[in-house]
Amino acid sequence: MAHQQNPFEFDAATTLSFEDILDFYIEDFNYARFIHSQRNIFIAGERGSGKSMTLLYNSLPVQLLKAERNESDEPLDYIGVYIPCNTPLMHKKEYELVEDKFHASVISEHLFVLSIVYEIANTLEYVNGLSEELEDLDVRDELAYALGVVLHKEWPIFKGLKLFAQRELNRTQETINAHSFDEFYEGAYTFSSLVLPVLRMVKQADSISHTHFNLLFDDAHDLNNYQSMSINSWVSYRDRSVFSLKIGIADFEKHDFLTSNSSSILEGHDFITLDMEKPFQRSSSPFGKFAKAIVEKRLEKWGASSTAEEFFPISLSFVGDLETFSEQARQEGIEKYGESEKKKVNDYVYKNARAMYFRNRDPKSNLPPYTGWDTITHVSTGVVRNLLEPCYWMYDQVLSEHSDKLVEDDITINEIPADIQSAVILRHSEKLWERVRYSLSRVVDGCSVNQGKQVYNLFDNLAVLFRKRLLCQPPISEPRAVVFTISAMTVEIEEEISALLEIARKARLLYFRSGPAKDAGRRETYYVPNRILWPIRGLDVVGQHARVSLKADDILAAANGRAFPFGGDVSSSAPEQGSFDV
Repeated sequence: MAHQQNPFEFDAATTLSFEDILDFYIEDFNYARFIHSQRNIFIAGERGSGKSMTLLYNSLPVQLLKAERNESDEPLDYIGVYIPCNTPLMHKKEYELVEDKFHASVISEHLFVLSIVYEIANTLEYVNGLSEELEDLDVRDELAYALGVVLHKEWPIFKGLKLFAQRELNRTQETINAHSFDEFYEGAYTFSSLVLPVLRMVKQADSISHTHFNLLFDDAHDLNNYQSMSINSWVSYRDRSVFSLKIGIADFEKHDFLTSNSSSILEGHDFITLDMEKPFQRSSSPFGKFAKAIVEKRLEKWGASSTAEEFFPISLSFVGDLETFSEQARQEGIEKYGESEKKKVNDYVYKNARAMYFRNRDPKSNLPPYTGWDTITHVSTGVVRNLLEPCYWMYDQVLSEHSDKLVEDDITINEIPADIQSAVILRHSEKLWERVRYSLSRVVDGCSVNQGKQVYNLFDNLAVLFRKRLLCQPPISEPRAVVFTISAMTVEIEEEISALLEIARKARLLYFRSGPAKDAGRRETYYVPNRILWPIRGLDVVGQHARVSLKADDILAAANGRAFPFGGDVSSSAPEQGSFDV
């Protein structure tokens, strides 16, 4: 059957074919115009937010494929060279064998530079006729004379350059392991002594004489400290006529911007930042538009004629109940503010109608249905991978339950039934809680068993607090808030709390985002728990970006098993899981 392949494949972008990257990428929402500029750019965002996809899409092989499909000329004004930093080479620790820090930095940059040259050569092999054009210009002899890069005469230039880089990488590791540092230091390469001259030499060819090279570094947070300082030094170069750097990092706030000479690079002066998450959270550019474009492009490729809303229909019973409580909330708003205060009344309905639905459910009833495109969008917490994963398993379950009929009748799946949507979301919610409770210390580097218990306790108590707020009678002003900020932080407990929050971030339980504080002109960090946690705890995952201010000492107490203080009355008990004793 032609359409049995799952359209919501959510594997890492680096595992996708060039064809799939071109098919799946949503250019309008990912700032391609910045990537094609001559500015140095840091592309920041949590894992799964689309950094790798953006960089790969702008690499030369994908752009050539795009030109071929559009029957246009080769796009050589900008050549994107994709350089992965999360590789076995980058994780090697040979530099730790060197006691002298200067020599260690030289080794690190040398290895880094050779890997960059390898990727440049690998990319330029895609340019038709370039190797032959460079042969006619005697660039092979220039490489040997000026740089000492001797290429085998039987190999094309770029193949020879790749093998040269690989040979030098091997030789460097052998030399380091033999502790022959003096011999090594004499032959070490730097960006200025190898990468830049190679780029200038190949630009002698008429076909790419006008080209600007975009060096696309993916997962730069995996570089060692010396390599990170090296890349910052390259960012600081004033001359960007030949190249510029586009650097993908997972955590901009924690990135070290020091250079090799102990100066620093400055945002706005040396680089600009593209945030892969925050622009999609504001009402002016909502994540929902981006998510809808992603899903509908995939559905179109697989032959489904549905919109995102049609493909993921909402439970009809929920729609009916919500309409009832919306009207009830509207009447309450009118009584409170008067019929002429339409904005206040609408705000009251937005804040309270859904809360009334959750509050008035029978305490003995099943969990509410988590269905519909709006729910799936919000449960992703603004991260593309979180969006695609439940969609993938929903589609897979439909295939599993109806595969015989689909094959026999050659039917395309045009919707995911509401009961399957809800079952998959609840199953994933429960699975994540199990991972938090039992395995954090095994999956997060640096997380002790005790810290794993503390993180579980913190999120368990957050769920209880948010549930109490949702069910409180009389209603509080923001009953559906599921985001928090931290107040009254003290030096004594900051380190311990920060360590726990960082573990939660690494485990994709928590996202850090910045926004305006209540104090005019200031900004503060919002802590956004992954919303897939909340369905199994009976919480509302849709809308409401309000936040709860929690005292730092209450957060630490919650991590050690004590519930957050709350003074309201709760109309029904929360489905609790219980804390660890720490």
